[in-house]
Formats: sequence, structure tokens, C-alpha cells
Amino acid sequence: MHICFGVVFLAASVLHIWLNIKPLMSYFVRKAQDTSKLRTEWIFALAVCGLVFWGALKPFVPFSSLLELNDRIKNSWEKPQQQPPIPHAETLTIAELAKKSDIELDTIIRNLKAAEIETDPSDIFGTIAEQHNLSPNELFEIATGRQIERPASEHNKGGGGSGFGQKTLKQACEEIGIESGKAIEALKAAGVEATGDMRVREMADQNNMRPGQIRQILENL
Repeated sequence: MHICFGVVFLAASVLHIWLNIKPLMSYFVRKAQDTSKLRTEWIFALAVCGLVFWGALKPFVPFSSLLELNDRIKNSWEKPQQQPPIPHAETLTIAELAKKSDIELDTIIRNLKAAEIETDPSDIFGTIAEQHNLSPNELFEIATGRQIERPASEHNKGGGGSGFGQKTLKQACEEIGIESGKAIEALKAAGVEATGDMRVREMADQNNMRPGQIRQILENL
């Protein structure tokens, strides 16, 4: 932004000088004729400009400290979340995403399944990304086959990089914030036999379900 304003300021300065060239030249000629000695403020201004110029070329305190502070501020800025190339892809279903990206629906589902992400055509793309701690762009890369393995994002570091299906029921309950006892009862009421040490995917496979369906039961408690 400062570059844009700098260009505007420079253009305005050039235009101002061009429109007022005669008065400016007359002023400088008159001042040059009035005195042949350098005034104190001129010398001071020249010294300050020289100091700043040298500090920019060969950084030293306080100029080096200012540059370091600028770098620290820029590095501290949070990087914006990357978005997939299809506008508002996070609001689309998997089926709609396949249509807009000209990729076979079965291919997208197969790519996601290879990354241990279970989906069906009606699932919302953005919801899937959020559930698996991925950005929409990261999930899109996996769905289109451009990336095979799931990236180790900031959200799943320390968790082994596993998805929800790889968690035990106890771990899943801790993540969602519910008691494992209540979860086991709710799953049993839904016809799913489970224990705290069973993995979500194992429970889903035994009952012809998807891990996302198990999660939905738990989140509804």
C-alpha cells in the first residue's frame, strides 16, 4: 500500500513542479542572489539527509534496529489461509466440486479415501476440511490427486497426523468434549458396539458406516 501511495505522491510532486516551474525558478534565483553563504538550517538538513542515506546503505544503530523491527513485524503477520482455485469451493458439495473442476466424482472420492478421508457426494467440502484440520486448498490438492499424503498442518502436529477415523473412541470423545461412557451408550443405542479403545474407523467398518457418521452421533450428544 505504501508503494502505491508513494507513486501517487511522486506523480503529484512532478505535476506540481511542472505547473509551477516559473515561480519556483524565480524563487531559487532570487534566494541565490540574496546570499552567497549556506544557511545553518541548510547545513543541518544536508547532514541529516546524509546520515539517513548512509544508515540505509550501511545499517547501524538505530537504523539497523529499525530494519530488524520491520522484519519481525512482517514475519509475525499471520499468513492468509490458502483457498482452492474454484471460488467458494468450501460451500460446495463433493458432487458439485467434481462438476466444477471437471474431475470424475469417483476419482475425487477415491483420492480422499486414499488419504483416509471418508466422504460421500453430499458432504460439504468446507466441513470436511474443517473436520480433518486442513485448509480448503490442502483438501483440494488431495481431492484432485495433486497431493497424495495429508500435510502436517499446525492443527494436527503432535497428533501423529491421523484423521478422525484413526482416533480411539476415547480420543474422539476428548476432542469433541463428551464423556466416553455417554458416547458408548449413544453408539449402542444406534446399534454400534464400541469400547473406549476401539478406533473410530474400526467401529465404522464393522457397522457398514463412515467415520463421519460416527462423529455425527457423538456430536449430537
